[in-house]
Amino acid sequence: MFAEITNIAVMSSPEEYKNNLLKFDFQSFLKEYAGLSSLELKKTFPVDYKLLASQLALYPKASVKLPDFTSSYCYLTTKSYEQSSSEVLAEYKASLFSGDLIIDLSGGLGIDDIAFSRKFRKVISVDYDTELNLLAEVNFTKLGIGNIERVTAKAEEYILNDISAHMVFVDADRRSDSSGKRSVTLHNASPDILKILDRLHEISPLVLLKLSPLVDITYLRKSLKNIKEIRAISLANEVKEILVLLDRNPDSETQIAAVDISKDGNIKEYFSCIYNSPANHINGEQKYFFVPSASLIKSGLAGEYAANKGLSNIFEGSLYYTAAYEPKELMGRSFYIIAKMPFSGSAFKKYLSDTEISQANISCRNFPLKPDEIRRNYRLTDGGNDYFFFSADKQKNKMFLHCRKVSAM
Repeated sequence: MFAEITNIAVMSSPEEYKNNLLKFDFQSFLKEYAGLSSLELKKTFPVDYKLLASQLALYPKASVKLPDFTSSYCYLTTKSYEQSSSEVLAEYKASLFSGDLIIDLSGGLGIDDIAFSRKFRKVISVDYDTELNLLAEVNFTKLGIGNIERVTAKAEEYILNDISAHMVFVDADRRSDSSGKRSVTLHNASPDILKILDRLHEISPLVLLKLSPLVDITYLRKSLKNIKEIRAISLANEVKEILVLLDRNPDSETQIAAVDISKDGNIKEYFSCIYNSPANHINGEQKYFFVPSASLIKSGLAGEYAANKGLSNIFEGSLYYTAAYEPKELMGRSFYIIAKMPFSGSAFKKYLSDTEISQANISCRNFPLKPDEIRRNYRLTDGGNDYFFFSADKQKNKMFLHCRKVSAM
């Protein structure tokens, strides 16, 4: 039998609650009670069933996003898990900075704090959720981390204290309204970054903001002062977050960066205004096809990057590129062009018939049909080694390219 954890609402002290969580055989619990519902757990754990049910529901997916955290059998809550960074992204953020003290005004689950604790002498982590703060302290003990101080307070109130730091970090709650919908602007987040920004610059010369991957970079540049850097960061070619570094005394123009992190942790970066004159590969037969990474597209640097690498636009303003040489080690996907032709329904049907292709990966840009519509209209299944790209120029001239990955050739 497992010892019952004293619920925070009925515990005699926070220390008792934390000690009970630390003594609880969490590893054995996960194995023995896997698959049980909250209602089923209530029979055995009438006080703590909600907390424990969350662990059973979250751990299978959390082990991928937070492998070190879960291998130490740390505790999660649903909201804090959903809003947390992955360990890979947290480690990347922390690798960019170091110093004496960082204040995190959005403590949450504490994944970013854990990474920062390896680069800063001390981390002060602020969150208004008392129970989550106790869970975080338990987790830090499990992980052997002793330089994170967790503070229960609202960020807006905490910053009124007489404090200073090397850096302030804010990952504002983007579900701050009663509807629970995610906000992608600075105005609707909690804390309201725009209202407290002047005070944050009094506390620290550097302010780091972690923002929604959906936030518009042009909007950020119009809304914020003293931007030193904006980084669009993707993991496995999906933009996960936008990092904005604000400097109280900026000494240069804002730099934009695209950052790609692969599943195995390999990092590629491209910074704006870096131009190495490429060899002239634009002339000659365009045998290769290139699709920029999600971070390049999000950062608005795809065109500059392509020009830097000697790639040619299919047409001005397109995000599809071609090359006469084989693109290597680029931030994006590279293909060999099998066929390229103007698109019409009849010509495309004939091409499918002649090549006997019934399965393909389909992508569309500046094209009137969506991939699902093309699959349905031409009875194609998804996947395989063939890649179909559909595009149209500003004159609405439609085109089709049949490609295969360079590695598969």
